[in-house]
Amino acid sequence: MKHAFIMDPLEGVKAWKDTSYFLMLACAQRGDWVCYLDQRDLSLSHDDLCGQVTWLQVHADVEKPFTVLKQEQIRLAEMDFVWVRTDPPFDRRYFYTTLLLDFLPASTRVLNRPEGIRNWNEKLAALVLPDHTPKTLVTSSVDQIKVMAEQFGRITVKPVDGFGGKGIVFFSPGDDEHALDQVTHQGKHWVISQEYLPAASEGDKRILLLNGEPLGGILRLHAEGVELNNMDAGGTAHPTTLTDRDLEICNAIKQSLLDNGVFFAGIDIIGGMLIEVNITSPTGLQEMSRFNGIDYHHQIIAALDS
Repeated sequence: MKHAFIMDPLEGVKAWKDTSYFLMLACAQRGDWVCYLDQRDLSLSHDDLCGQVTWLQVHADVEKPFTVLKQEQIRLAEMDFVWVRTDPPFDRRYFYTTLLLDFLPASTRVLNRPEGIRNWNEKLAALVLPDHTPKTLVTSSVDQIKVMAEQFGRITVKPVDGFGGKGIVFFSPGDDEHALDQVTHQGKHWVISQEYLPAASEGDKRILLLNGEPLGGILRLHAEGVELNNMDAGGTAHPTTLTDRDLEICNAIKQSLLDNGVFFAGIDIIGGMLIEVNITSPTGLQEMSRFNGIDYHHQIIAALDS
């Protein structure tokens, strides 16, 4: 089998924790071919999607994870699988990448399906299950956000296209409105405002799902003196188990994931409430494998055969 991974530049890969690398390693360890390309390496020759790819030998040694074998221009229809693993934000380039990938034939499977990535905003997607999410307001109006803060006492405000904890603001009645002006770009940018969940102080749970079924999860806990649990914001990963409530949420979202062609996803839960549905480049796979002593990356690649 041949796998092409569309992802951020190889030189930035932190192999000791990177999920994309971990999946590439599983592909290589079962004897499959692996190549890499950036979004900018894509081109469309009339209706034939092509890419300038870098063929790789993938090593278990995280100090030297890759050896470049060769680079060449190929028709991506020659691939069995194309993995979309570029980190957010889902910007204009990302949008057009999904449109280009639509030109691939059915014989080449794209993971996750471009249409699903295009249609599912990772922040808004949780609202497909309104009974399982905190009270939420999507608006660009500072006045509306202030009214919500008066109602709930404290709220979490984040850009609708945010990622990695960037741009998140905690706001209470009487706080300086300058932060809201910034996050809404003076009322020109939509944000998501949600009731603050005190359970966030105990961490948030990242649950990874394969074909809509939960593989397991990790608990992300904030660094001392920091409120955000995101690992990009200094949070750390810890072992966890899935509660009945977690499994209820997984079961509730399963069909929507399948309908949208989402093969591999990561959902974030705080205090039994669904916060986000990550489908661009879900992370946490290496940490979960270490905690549970299970080769989840091999389970994911093996599932491609089913």
